[in-house]
Amino acid sequence: MLKNKRVAGTVMLHLEDGSKKFLMRIVDEKLELASTAFSEERTGLANILQLLKETVHLDISCIELVELTNGYADNMSIPLFVFETQEKDQSNSLPEEYAWKEAKDFRQIIQDYDIDGMPFF
Repeated sequence: MLKNKRVAGTVMLHLEDGSKKFLMRIVDEKLELASTAFSEERTGLANILQLLKETVHLDISCIELVELTNGYADNMSIPLFVFETQEKDQSNSLPEEYAWKEAKDFRQIIQDYDIDGMPFF
């Protein structure tokens, strides 16, 4: 039943100059939210934190959950976790398929999800 269920998320990076960037995944030169398969052994939060720690190599002890909402894509409900962190608390290097992108890129990507009550960042 949960075979194809996914969990998605992003991290809002507060830069030293006061601007913000968002963690995005690059797949076939297109941007998308970071996401992973939903493992029944873990909560949705634990699934996305594992991805951020083991795949993206973020210091998850320095991130805070600021928003949790549900989105819909491909006729599936997808929990969407939004975290925030400070530039000084994270490494500048990300794995090849991940990048810090501008807020406009994040807003463009979330338009593909049918999200109610998503805050405007």
